[in-house]
Amino acid sequence: MTAPTHSNDLNNAVTQDAMASFSKATDPRLAHVMSLLVKHLHAFVDESQLSKAEWLKGLEFLTAAAKITDDERNEFSLFSDIMGISSIVDVVSQPPNGTPSSVLGPFHKHDSHIQPNGTDLTQGQPGVRVWLHGRVLDIHQKPIPNAQIDFWQNADNGLYPAQDAAQDPQNLRCKIECDEHGAFSLLTIHPNPYTVPTDGPVGALLAASNRGIWRPAHFHIIVSAPGYIGLVTELFPAGSDYLDNDAVFGVRPGLIVDVKNCEDTEIAHRYGLTAPFKELVFDFSLVKQA
Repeated sequence: MTAPTHSNDLNNAVTQDAMASFSKATDPRLAHVMSLLVKHLHAFVDESQLSKAEWLKGLEFLTAAAKITDDERNEFSLFSDIMGISSIVDVVSQPPNGTPSSVLGPFHKHDSHIQPNGTDLTQGQPGVRVWLHGRVLDIHQKPIPNAQIDFWQNADNGLYPAQDAAQDPQNLRCKIECDEHGAFSLLTIHPNPYTVPTDGPVGALLAASNRGIWRPAHFHIIVSAPGYIGLVTELFPAGSDYLDNDAVFGVRPGLIVDVKNCEDTEIAHRYGLTAPFKELVFDFSLVKQA
């Protein structure tokens, strides 16, 4: 079948008028971004020779995504993830020399409870215990006192609380204030690979495209401190399945981490563990705001 021809001509009145319609925006950046968005969307329509039926199908997709989005789950965030948009935004906005960023994912919530530094999040649930600790530093490796860690992950069954009514809504998530040396620690469980949600329009799109739906095991972390650019990232235990085939393109080489055996009897006693137990050490580097 011959591919449809396209004009590559965006000098038509509709495109030019639509681009110009944003020129009076109060915020110059808004005017610039929206004009570019119109330009590239119109170029997509032109190059693909999009039919009215396909355009309506796209609107139906967005409507279905809106219906399934709520405070627990964001289908638009998931769509951004599987299209690689979330990851390319990370790439183009990544400040130099800091820890690489990665995708936020659809299950982050802002209301995680503040827990003491060193908290035990496991609360008797199944899973391999992992002592996760490290520091928050600037790009010169100097500690950032009192930075905040916002942490969340899936349970041993691969599900987040928003997907599993049997879990406490606060399960395996928390906010922690680092100490004066930028140090933090918590006890959690080893995460498991899981599939992105497939019960909505994004899942239907992935199925129709014969695409993979799995994510490698990972911990979600947001690191913030006054005067520094906030970091949204993930840590991926080495050896996890799907590191080379992440459905949302979130894996970065600098975020693949070793989970090793630890023989520290003091830590084992603190958390009621038997040595050796699993340990993950990672230092985050934040970049100062301009």
